[in-house]
Parts: sequence; C-alpha cells; structure tokens
Amino acid sequence: MAASRVEGPLMIVAGPGSGKTRTLTTRIAHLVAECGILPSQCLAITFTRRAAAEMRERLDQLFPVGTDEVSVHTFHSLGLAILREHAEAAGLRAGFRIASESDRLALVEAELEVPPHKAESLIDAISVAKRTATEASPELAEALAMYKQAMTARNWVDFDDLIGLTVQLLTAEPAITTLYRARFRFISVDEFQDVDEQQYRLLSLLAPPGSNICVIGDPDQAIYGFRGADASSFERFRADHPNAKLVRLDRNYRSSGTIVTAAAQVIEPAQSSERVAEYVRDMAERITVHAAPSEVAEAEFVIATIEELIGGHTFFSIDSGRANGGEVNLSFADFAVLYRTRAQADALTEAFARSGVPFKKHEQAPLAEDPALRAVLAELATVESGTTGQPLASALSVATTRARANRDFSPRQIDAAAQRLGALAAASRFDRTRFFDAVAVTSEADFFDPRADRVSLLTMHAAKGLEFPVVFIVGLEDGVMPLYWDHPNPSELEEERRLFYVGMTRAKDRLIMVRALKRLWRGKLRQLPASPFLGDIEAELVKQQMRDLPRKAAADHQLNLF
Repeated sequence: MAASRVEGPLMIVAGPGSGKTRTLTTRIAHLVAECGILPSQCLAITFTRRAAAEMRERLDQLFPVGTDEVSVHTFHSLGLAILREHAEAAGLRAGFRIASESDRLALVEAELEVPPHKAESLIDAISVAKRTATEASPELAEALAMYKQAMTARNWVDFDDLIGLTVQLLTAEPAITTLYRARFRFISVDEFQDVDEQQYRLLSLLAPPGSNICVIGDPDQAIYGFRGADASSFERFRADHPNAKLVRLDRNYRSSGTIVTAAAQVIEPAQSSERVAEYVRDMAERITVHAAPSEVAEAEFVIATIEELIGGHTFFSIDSGRANGGEVNLSFADFAVLYRTRAQADALTEAFARSGVPFKKHEQAPLAEDPALRAVLAELATVESGTTGQPLASALSVATTRARANRDFSPRQIDAAAQRLGALAAASRFDRTRFFDAVAVTSEADFFDPRADRVSLLTMHAAKGLEFPVVFIVGLEDGVMPLYWDHPNPSELEEERRLFYVGMTRAKDRLIMVRALKRLWRGKLRQLPASPFLGDIEAELVKQQMRDLPRKAAADHQLNLF
C-alpha cells in the first residue's frame, strides 16, 4: 500500500476491553510493514510508563527488526526529551533537574513563607493553572510568579513544565517545530480522553490539521477532570480535523456479558455518544451486591469471599468455615479491591494484615516520594559526590548497602527500593541523566506486576488500564461513590459516574459490590444511603449476597442494599 493512502487524521472511539493498545500497535506495524513508512517516522504517545512498556513489548512481537526506532513516549517523557535537546532555546540551563513533590513543597514553604497545608493547596492550584492554561487569580498569579522565579534560580522544572515549557518552545520557535513535524510524520495517541489543555496544544503543534495523527480512547472513561483533563477532547479533535475518519470499537472482549450490560446501564445517562455495548463472552455470574454493617465488616466480607473463592490459604480458613473448596485456577493475583479514596484503604489493609492473605496496595504517587527509595537516592548522592567515573550500577550497589545500615527502614524496604532503581538504571542504559529523569517521571503504579501472587488494593483511578478475573468495589455509598461534600456538582457527578464505569469494567468474570451501613467518614460515624449508581442496574443482573461472617460481624443483621 502506498503511503499516500494512509495519510490524514484518524479518530478511534474504543470502549473498555476492546483492545485499544493492540489496535494502536497493530496500526503502527501496518504502517511500517505494509505502507513503507520508516519506523523512525512513527511516534506513539500514552500516559504511563507501564502503558508505554506494553506498547513497546507489542511492537517487538509484531516486527522485532527495527522496532527500537519507533519512538514510544509518555506525554511527559516526550516533553522532557524535547527540552533536553533544546534546553537553551527553552530558557533552561544545561543539567536542569525535575523537582520532586517534596522539593516543591519545601520551596513554596520557604519562598512564600506559608505553612505546609497552605503550601500543598498552592502546589495543587499552580498545577491546575499550568495544565489548563487558564488565567490565575491575582493571589495565585503572585504566588506563581514567585514560584517560577525560585524554580529558575535552582535550575529546576516541575512535572507540568515538561509539557508547558515544550509548548512555549514550539510556539516561539517555528524552526524547531518544523524539525519535529518532519521527524514524526505519523503520530498515534492512546487514552486520548485524558489529555489536558497543554497536552492538546502540544499535539496540535506537532500535528496540525491534515496531519497523519491517530487518536484512540473512550470519552466514557474520561476521569481526570480534577487534573485539568478535557472530557470533550474528541469533539474538539473533530472540529480541528473535520476530515478525520471515525472508527468505533464497541465490542468488549474482556468482561462477561453480564458485566458489560450492567456497566452500559450505569454509563447510559452520561454517555457522550450513541453507542451500543457489544459483548463477546456469554452472560455469566450475576453481579453480587452486599451491605456490610461497618467498614470493618466490609473488609472482612471481602477477605472471607476471597478465601471462599480460592479455597482457603490457611488451615484456619478451612477449620473456621471461611473456605470450602474454592474455584479452580484462581490465585490471589486474580483479585482486586477498588475504592474511591485512599482513606478507605486503612480498614482494608488492617484486615488483610490480620488475615495473612498476601496483598499489595498500589498508588499513583510519584516513585521518588517513597521514603525508602529516597534514602537510597540520598546515599547515592553521597557516593556520587565522593567518586569520579564510578559506573552507575556500582554506585547504586554501594548506596544500597549504606542505606541498609539506616535503621529507619527494614532491609526488605531498602531492597525493594533498590530493585526498582536498578530496573530504571538498566532501562536508562546506565546513563545518569536518563536515569534521574526516569526516577522523576515514574510513579509507583508503573511497577504494577500482574504476576505477583497477591491481592491488589487500588483506587479506581489507579486501576485504569488494568483487568482482573474478580473485582470488588467497596464503599458504594452516596457521598463516597459518587464522592462529594455537601451537594454534588453536575459535571463532577458525571465524572464520578464515568469513574464507577471504569471500576466495573476492570472485572473479567466476577464483580462484587459492597457498601457499609455505617462508616467512619470525615471524622464522624455516618449512615449513608446506597450509591445512586446502583439503582441504574436492572434487578435481573444482580444477586443479593446474604452471608454470616465467622467473626464478630456475624451478629449484625444483613439489610437490603437498596
């Protein structure tokens, strides 16, 4: 096929479980293998390092020869690469560093002379202002000016600058923009529904109307409005690229027909387009709903159900009646427990720790904020300052040994941190600049390992892009899911609905939804009604789970969920 036949913009609207990453990488492989496009002319952009790694792995499988010439980036790693290449033109000095969240908070506290809680709120406001490119209030504008001045003095940039400064550079320097347009003739963007204003501007600079840009995503999974993402990005793309070809991928290959149907009923009131959810798998196990007496009982119910499904992992589980055989081929890695806020994780982690069921709490927090990892990095800085030309791998080894002597952390914590740093060093080919850049732009969630045999505890935001045979969604009370303070804002309520939709569609085989009749919430013991989203699911798809737990919670009366 001639290259001219693939030119022009393409918009793919793809539902959950439709194989977005597979579709995108297959398109790139098609361009190279069948259309004669050079791999070096292809750029793929996504949002997380984990997704970028998955893209790279799929490309390696599709055409192993020359695949490393395809540029695969997150938005932030792309911005960073451009700024490293043109630092002076961007107004940066050589060797600029990406400031961590801790660095930024300390800077704001010192320069603006504000307490920690005020510094945190200012940092959040500054980030939103940068991502949305909106005019700041006089107070925020003054704080932002002082913040920028202090960052420049230290030769620091923050995470948002990786996009914002790149947009400024390409806008001010047409010759550099022309350079990148010539380099990346075919651009593919995953999870397009999550782009914010600055990311959209960056794409527009690299791929003006008529360019060979393919965007793929799902407007019904737009869940980052609080970060400045624009849920109407597809409508905007259509307006900017009126000749864009539209392709819909509505068939869900991941979840059972029951889960797909229920999720479609939940999202229907907010659906951005007329779409019919199609499922490939049969209607199967109905969705379980359960009302627990408290958040403690909620956690106990989750653990008891896991042990029952898996067959019990200890003799105590079997003797106590909490497990009776289980299902074939289920392991702890097949289970995920999703919640709306981090505060909900406390009761869950305490219950899992007591039970002995292996688990891991995953977060989207920056990797560099992990205390044990920071301890290794601090030792690494000491090692680096006292040596000349020592290989990075050797320096990391010495730093890890020194950090183990720090009794603030267990050897296991230090070793886990060192393992992650070692993986980033290897991925950076032991180049120091690339290594420290990678540490700065990596999140804890990027190290999610589906092979680890433990139950995953995640926020619904952190679960995006993942899938599990069995998913629990807990905290399904009005005010918790959807989350709001006094009265829900309509636009925020719609985003909460989309978030619940994302959570539901993480499940492949079983979906179990739980709420607490009473919960310690925002400093008080509260009785909250069931989430209104549950009422959107027809009764035929749901079964009420009536169970007596083997512990103290067994004495509590099981009430109807609705």
